[in-house]
Amino acid sequence: MKPLIKESATSLTALVFFVVGVSGVLLYFHLFDVQVKALHETLGLLFVAAALLHVYFNWKGMKRYFPKKVFMGFTAVLTAVSIAFIASSESGPNPKVTLIDRALNAPLSVSLPLLETDREAAETLLGDRGITLGGADSLAAIARANSVSPFELVMMITAEKE
Repeated sequence: MKPLIKESATSLTALVFFVVGVSGVLLYFHLFDVQVKALHETLGLLFVAAALLHVYFNWKGMKRYFPKKVFMGFTAVLTAVSIAFIASSESGPNPKVTLIDRALNAPLSVSLPLLETDREAAETLLGDRGITLGGADSLAAIARANSVSPFELVMMITAEKE
C-alpha cells in the first residue's frame, strides 16, 4: 500500500503542479479569470497536500539535496523576492470589495441603473422569483429581507440582459 501512495503522491504532485502553473499564468494575464480562479485555488490546496506527501515519502533523498549551494541560493532569492512583494504591496481596503460593497448598499436609484434596469422592472423580475422589494432601498437590504445573497439578486436582475 505504501509504494502505491508514494507513487500516487509523486504523480499527483507533478500533474497538479502543471495545472496550477498554467492556471496561474492565465490568471496573471487575466485570461478566463472567472472560470480559472476557483480551479487554481482549489487545486492549489490539493497541490500543497500532494507536495507534503511527496516530501514525506522522499525525505531521505531530499535531505541530501537541501544543503546544496544551488538550493540554498534559490531559497535566499525566493525569500527576498517574496518579502519584497509583500512589503511593497498596497495597504488598505481592497478596491474591488469597496466598490462592490458601495454598489450593494447604495440606494436603488443609484445601483439599479448600473444593472441597466429600474425599480419597476427589478420588482417584476424579482417578484417572479418570489423576492419582494418591500420598503428596502438597497440591494443588500432586499437580500437580507429575503434571506438571499445580494449576488444572487444581481444575477437574477442581469440574467435577462445577457
